[in-house]
Amino acid sequence: MSASRPPSPSQDADGARLSILSAARAEFAARGRDAASVHAVAARAGVTAAMINYYFGGKAALYAAAREQAERALLSRLEAALPGGPRDGAAALARRLAGAYFDFLVEERDLQRLLARELLDRGADTPELKRFVAPLRAMLAGRFGDDDEAAQRAISLFGAISGYFLYDAVLGTVLGAEPLSPGALARRRRHVLALATSLARGLDRREKP
Repeated sequence: MSASRPPSPSQDADGARLSILSAARAEFAARGRDAASVHAVAARAGVTAAMINYYFGGKAALYAAAREQAERALLSRLEAALPGGPRDGAAALARRLAGAYFDFLVEERDLQRLLARELLDRGADTPELKRFVAPLRAMLAGRFGDDDEAAQRAISLFGAISGYFLYDAVLGTVLGAEPLSPGALARRRRHVLALATSLARGLDRREKP
């Protein structure tokens, strides 16, 4: 039996970059962009600060890369939930998007905390936030309409999902149970899908091309 090949330098580099980006998302989400340090990210990733500077060129570039990676992953997940064939009704689409968003946050909660930190530190009028919101808004408007009623329902649904993960510590006290346990997450997901169905009612007439 032949011996397995050692990883190539490019594979090692890719692995190091991914580890650094994962650690950076966690650190920036916990402390904010200004308070986080390259040394803290390095400690989380098990690398040196010099390696981070080598791969990313400093904290500002690392923050941008970590943020963009998480945003791209979320947008890709939402786009994949949309059907490629004939358009479904509003309720079916809303359930798909809500389920995809919920599942993404189960796996990747740092994005919500990172964005919340950025809003607290810098406010909403930033080029980075606008670049993230623009394709998301276009995706929703293209499927559900761009009037105020459709926007309000979308805000209610996505707020109900993201808020659950942003305030999980508080919800634990309210619920008297661990909100991120498998059972609690399953119950919340069922509720979110039912909420999506309810909020989408009446929007089909706005979907006509």
